[in-house]
Amino acid sequence: MSRKIIISTLALVQPVMALQSIDDAQLAAITGFSGVTLETQNLGVSAQEVRYTEDNTSLIMNGFSLTPAAGASSFDSKTTFDVESDGTLAIHSVAQPRDIHIDNVGMSGSTKSFGQFDGRYSYDTHIFYRPLDTGGLDLSGSSLSMNVDRLYFNDDGLYMVIDDFAVMSRINNGQLLYDVDKVTLNLGDAGNRGMNFSYRIGAVGLDTSINYSTNLPETFGSLDMNFDVYGSVTFKGGGASGEGLTFIPSLTLINDDPNQFGFRYQDDGNLILAKSFSGTFSTVDGFTIDLENTGATDPYMAIRFSDFDFAFNLEDAVLGGTDPNSNTIGSFGGEFHFRNAGGRENSLFLRPGGGDGNSGITADVSWNIVSDPYDNSAGYPKPGALNTFVSMIDDGNHIIFNGFNSYGSGRVTMDLTSMAANPGTKSIYASDYDGYFDGIRVGVENVVGGYYFSGVTVGRTREEALDSALMGGTELLLSAEFFPAYDFTVNGQLTYRPGNIHSSSQGITLNSDTFITDANAALTVNEDGRGVWLTNADYDIHMRDASIDITEDGLTFNKGLSWSTLNIGDIKFGGKADGASLGSFRLERLEHGSTIAIASGGAGQVCIGGVGADAASCAADGGRFEDRGEEGLNIKVKGVFVEDDGSPQYSGKGNRFIWTQTNGMTIAMDNFSTNDGDGTGNNNYGLNVDLAVDVAETLVLDENRQPVQVNGRNPLGFAVLGRIHYKELNIDRITLAGPAGSASATPQTLINGIVIQNADIQANLTATPIR
Repeated sequence: MSRKIIISTLALVQPVMALQSIDDAQLAAITGFSGVTLETQNLGVSAQEVRYTEDNTSLIMNGFSLTPAAGASSFDSKTTFDVESDGTLAIHSVAQPRDIHIDNVGMSGSTKSFGQFDGRYSYDTHIFYRPLDTGGLDLSGSSLSMNVDRLYFNDDGLYMVIDDFAVMSRINNGQLLYDVDKVTLNLGDAGNRGMNFSYRIGAVGLDTSINYSTNLPETFGSLDMNFDVYGSVTFKGGGASGEGLTFIPSLTLINDDPNQFGFRYQDDGNLILAKSFSGTFSTVDGFTIDLENTGATDPYMAIRFSDFDFAFNLEDAVLGGTDPNSNTIGSFGGEFHFRNAGGRENSLFLRPGGGDGNSGITADVSWNIVSDPYDNSAGYPKPGALNTFVSMIDDGNHIIFNGFNSYGSGRVTMDLTSMAANPGTKSIYASDYDGYFDGIRVGVENVVGGYYFSGVTVGRTREEALDSALMGGTELLLSAEFFPAYDFTVNGQLTYRPGNIHSSSQGITLNSDTFITDANAALTVNEDGRGVWLTNADYDIHMRDASIDITEDGLTFNKGLSWSTLNIGDIKFGGKADGASLGSFRLERLEHGSTIAIASGGAGQVCIGGVGADAASCAADGGRFEDRGEEGLNIKVKGVFVEDDGSPQYSGKGNRFIWTQTNGMTIAMDNFSTNDGDGTGNNNYGLNVDLAVDVAETLVLDENRQPVQVNGRNPLGFAVLGRIHYKELNIDRITLAGPAGSASATPQTLINGIVIQNADIQANLTATPIR
């Protein structure tokens, strides 16, 4: 069946001058110039409906209009056509600001929509068409400059706003090539990059009305990128089945210009940036796009891909602060490989309507990220040939988290929502609250999936690291509350809105309710899946007024008021299924103001086993002095544990730990909390874990306590300098109880009223490969 676009009730209104005859004198005064210039003054363009139909399913745009920007009677456009001496057709088009409006975008067979759209934009384009002797067109020299003053997305009365959006691109070397069933845009290669592309988003925020002249009160911050593009993009008719479109990119994005940042995000002047950026995107079979309506569900747009490879590298990355030349985390990058395999597929089905009301977006997602099994051909386990990984380069040394595999499927919804003035019988601090807050609400429904890493490797080059033995180190992820391996079922919601509620600045404020069931999580695990596993676990997590911000301390996550309950059916040592059992656990947490901050830096110069600011003073104190360079990563975790004081936000919650052993005996640590210990009742210091992460040379001793050398140098290791410190930790009681139903089942207090003050523990760990 043929694809078709139908435009109904189209109204085009613009001034038209009637044709008039001219006499000989007037004709003689006319001078001829090459080319044609068209100038128009449009009063407006409107269409009641624009419909695209494919395989009996339609994508419908209702209530489309282009009108003059507010205060103008028309919008001007000027287009010049010219044929140059070499046969090039040159088209220059300039469009003055105009307003675009779309009542809603939906699909046939559904009463829901993706929402309403409004915006104001202008553009300036230069397009050059040169016929090629081999067929096709040369587009070199073409350029586009577009400015979008604002773009509004409306969902049930609330607007998401993209402010000051600018796109600029220039084709330096581009050819449009035609074949029997495809069209390819060729954008050169590494030695002759085809396109330069840059964009900027001045701000993203929320509003309750459309207004192009006022400033957004709160925003998420600004983002800009600049890079060259080379490679090719191919378009083919037909989707996964029947009509549709197949899109096949094979592109490299790169910025290596020392005078421009490749990537920069700003939050009140604080930065996340990479001075250089590169990324590759490629697929063999391509992305297919289809409109489908099975009749059993709402119609949807289906995007499928059987393979996709994505690699990236951010060099000289700065995390936090306002100085782009401050200490960096070094460089970081990685590769991700998507494949359809083992009955698992990669797809995205987009449906009109979200999880709330008639507008929004629903996405049924499915993914499968793969790595080859580890390679043992050299006599030790090392990463396989196809390796999904994330890496960090610290002072020229590489650390790589290897062998990432992940799969999953489920439903994700997006809506703009508002919290009711009166939430009814449910308190927002209740675990059964319905989860509606002001902001952009992302809902998760029955997402079933999992992931795991094979292990960590280090090296002085990427090649050396990828050829090294796998070792531990993924446990470091636990400091950011990220398990090294995890499989799960997730339901819940995350609502985010612009602005940091704790500082009245740019950033993100979060509210969430997350329910994880049927989970198995690893605390530590090796390449064979052996380690310490939390099995048959349920995790109930809630956050109120949490925030994400960029500060002088780096990327900072403030958990706000958070409470959670982790029930672990069985802790196993060894395999996830066959490990030895330690019994069951229950951990309840109540925190207010806990933070996780990640920043540039590393340990720098450290004295191990002693105290000293330089090598001489360190050695004099019996220590070992190491200079771990200027690059690296600093992770600071602060846990502020609070008590139930009877207030609505704390009522019925607390901090307790319960261990039931395999024989039925139960030991419990009840009502633990932190305190500043100064008699004021303040609880700001919390329990702190500070980690400085580097990749550096270190001293390694053999079984005879002699230094080990590799090619005349100390071995390279994954170095972590850690410190745990707090002012006061209180524990109300520790109790012991016998098995349920026994005479000793009633809990008995072993210790009552424990206070531990002024703890400060420092440790250094360096992991090196063993072969």
